[in-house]
Amino acid sequence: MRISTSVCALASLLLAAPVMQASSVTVNLGQSAQNYVLTGQGTDNPYGTYLNTQGSCVAGASSTTCSLTGAFTGTTAGFTGGTYDFVTTYLGTGPSPLGSISEDPIGGANDDYFYFDNIPAGTTMYLQLDESGGPDYNIPIFAGGSFVGGFDVLYVSPVCGGTSLGADPCDQIYVGQFLGATYSGEVTGSATFDSTTAVATPEPEWLMLGGLPLLLAMMLRRQLAGVRA
Repeated sequence: MRISTSVCALASLLLAAPVMQASSVTVNLGQSAQNYVLTGQGTDNPYGTYLNTQGSCVAGASSTTCSLTGAFTGTTAGFTGGTYDFVTTYLGTGPSPLGSISEDPIGGANDDYFYFDNIPAGTTMYLQLDESGGPDYNIPIFAGGSFVGGFDVLYVSPVCGGTSLGADPCDQIYVGQFLGATYSGEVTGSATFDSTTAVATPEPEWLMLGGLPLLLAMMLRRQLAGVRA
């Protein structure tokens, strides 16, 4: 029921930006408004293999964007609470191509954990945080072909669908044995990232105030032009 990802890029980020004070930040992701769906592939039994659909998806002209949204909390200043949008974008307009496999085979201690083993080129995952009373952040989790942050998810009340599991119970590991079986439900979780990767975007009110002098200058110029005419 959990997902394992990698944060091995943190050391290189620290080396790349020595003048910035870096720290690891973890936020708790509250129950999502959308379902996280695992679709069984049955290609490596007794391991579970899946295609992962990370939220509600909308296809564009040449790519698809999927979102998981909810509320978040944290203990690091600037990341203490608000709302989140976990955004996954992949090339193409068909079903999600993100592949994963169970950590252990059926009966193993971690057969309800999975990790990504196939993320196609061009895929990105960003965590967008809207801090209550503060700025919005756009944080890369997977970009440039590798994880630069980490996240995990835990199902709340998953249900099975699609291909019948026969006599097997509705468990994540069994879903991965059957092509077309699904394991779906809202999730909670957490995300971990380096503070130097969190890019703050100003609130619209700040943008308006920041652009006010320029707007006034443009209005004055137009007025003077009108007088000269």
